[in-house]
Amino acid sequence: MMVLRRKTLVLSFLVLLLVVVAVVNHNFNREVASDKNLTFVKSSDNESGEVPEPGENIAMDDETDGTVEIEQGLEASAESLASTSFYIQSRLDRDKNRSFYIETLNGIVADDKIDKQVREMAQTEMIALIKRSETERIIENLIKAKGFKDALVIMGDEYVNVIVSSEKLTQPQVAQIKDIVSREAKVGLDKIKIMEKQ
Repeated sequence: MMVLRRKTLVLSFLVLLLVVVAVVNHNFNREVASDKNLTFVKSSDNESGEVPEPGENIAMDDETDGTVEIEQGLEASAESLASTSFYIQSRLDRDKNRSFYIETLNGIVADDKIDKQVREMAQTEMIALIKRSETERIIENLIKAKGFKDALVIMGDEYVNVIVSSEKLTQPQVAQIKDIVSREAKVGLDKIKIMEKQ
């Protein structure tokens, strides 16, 4: 009878923990989605899965000849700084939430008083979260390697949201991003949402 009560208590705790994580994740996604500078990118109906080679439409760092007026340069710098701080803050928030969850799961795994099966479930979830974090970083770096200034990737259980620093993505760019995400995160193209942030 005592073992049954302990299992019920542990399972109740895990359910409560999952609810807390879901609320935190929901609030984070709502905060990101409420940003007025984000634009959802619609995919073309002609998604064959083929990725075109990079062309002239890929966003690259502009080279200037030094004749740009100072005011325009300062405005561009301020916009760039605001955009960069969005990505930095979003990554910090994402990693902070994950760290809290992983720390909680680690506490469950380390507690010998908790049922072995529950500890194994917590350890499996902790490993999955660590792998998800690593996959997000890999995808962000691969997108930046394609010439984009910055990218933020937020993975869920069956979806991936990508925010790319761009004024206007072309369909070939969207296809490249979706190819990277699909390959690395092992999700279908229909599970990937791409947003632009200027």
